[in-house]
Amino acid sequence: MIPHKWWHSQSLREARAVGDGWQAFLAVYNATARDSVALKEIRADRLAQSLERAAQTEFYAPLLQGKDLSAQAAGRTLMSLPTLSKSVVRSASKSFLTGLVHEEDELRVQTSGTSGEPMTIVHDDSLLTEAAAASLRMMEAYGLAPGYRLLRFTSDPRHKLVNFDASPYNGASVVVTVNVSKIDRESCEYVNRICEDFRPHAVWGQPMEVLLAILRQREGLLRLPKPMRVLTHGDTLDPKARKAIAASFDAPHSDLYGLQEFGRVAWECPESPETYHIEEERVRADVAQDGHLLITGLVNKATAFLRYQPGDCAEILHGTCSCGRPHARLTKLEGRQRGLVVDAHGQFVSVKPLRIVLESMPLDRWQVRQIEPGQLHIRVAPNDMSTGEQIAGELSKILGKVVAMKQLTVETVKLSELAAGGEKAPHFRLLVTQESMSESAPSGTGLW
Repeated sequence: MIPHKWWHSQSLREARAVGDGWQAFLAVYNATARDSVALKEIRADRLAQSLERAAQTEFYAPLLQGKDLSAQAAGRTLMSLPTLSKSVVRSASKSFLTGLVHEEDELRVQTSGTSGEPMTIVHDDSLLTEAAAASLRMMEAYGLAPGYRLLRFTSDPRHKLVNFDASPYNGASVVVTVNVSKIDRESCEYVNRICEDFRPHAVWGQPMEVLLAILRQREGLLRLPKPMRVLTHGDTLDPKARKAIAASFDAPHSDLYGLQEFGRVAWECPESPETYHIEEERVRADVAQDGHLLITGLVNKATAFLRYQPGDCAEILHGTCSCGRPHARLTKLEGRQRGLVVDAHGQFVSVKPLRIVLESMPLDRWQVRQIEPGQLHIRVAPNDMSTGEQIAGELSKILGKVVAMKQLTVETVKLSELAAGGEKAPHFRLLVTQESMSESAPSGTGLW
């Protein structure tokens, strides 16, 4: 059957995911919410299906040849496979495609690049459908209902001050996004009226963006609403950040852990703080001897990632939680953290636009440093050193339009100068971090 021309509309596919996700919620996610036997069966069946799909990929075919892929043996077979690193995926991304999903039906997402150069990950519609189903269960645990109102904070300078949207597959939520980096004395009352009239059930943002919203309240620019719950995602929470968020919002706070490679992986238990229920219907999580997480995808029909190492560390707790849920939990989670850049006007802005420009250039490695507000020093190691001067000139012009700075310098260096002890230097060394924001937000004191 030839699909209708509208089928490849992202909005339409998200809307359809609500219906399919509701069915998956009833058949799978609600059924396993308190039933350890049902969860065990679902895990085994889906792992076996994942191995069968992997056996059709160029990378895993020789590794799985002759292996027992049945549900009974799937766990043992999986553990016999090597750890999959990001560098291997980057160098041969197409070798992980199953060929089971037509190119026109693929959904593509890009990793953030916080732990290395970004990658494009190919999914099928399970990315939306399974997320819709899993979100319904998570929302119920957090006391939220379908159609809830979500206030989202951002600090990306490319985003508008206020944006109105909807997220059908995320609990059919209605979303107002506020750019906390753009609030000033002239716009604050407009933003505050919108937030008050919207009356959000939940507040959502990366830790740095939520902390920036708290700081805006201390500055008298934002009146924080009283939601039912505050949700953070994207970065590992610093202990001081947890305390600052808890002290500033008169609402429970929960954190989420996810990866673009798999979608959401785990969410913090509302009754056992700092432990995260793994969505074991969607992913399997193991821990290597060195403490690194190994994630195996169970539902993506387009791409097979088995024992994938994202670079994060954690411990896994098995057995039923005190809340009654049988899912294994992550604890002592350690992963990526992002900071903010202070521009020439003293505004805190996201590093994402800088990253997008730098990632588009022919560079082996790069690093952005900020020692003083309004100043950036960028060091780049070009693929070809003979083009270094030209690249530095282009970057100075482009980045000067992306973020307003009093002083922006681009220095060309050898790749060896962006490494320390054989390890790559971090992409960002910034003034504004979770720790610095957490220390200033509760008291309202300045950062400098």
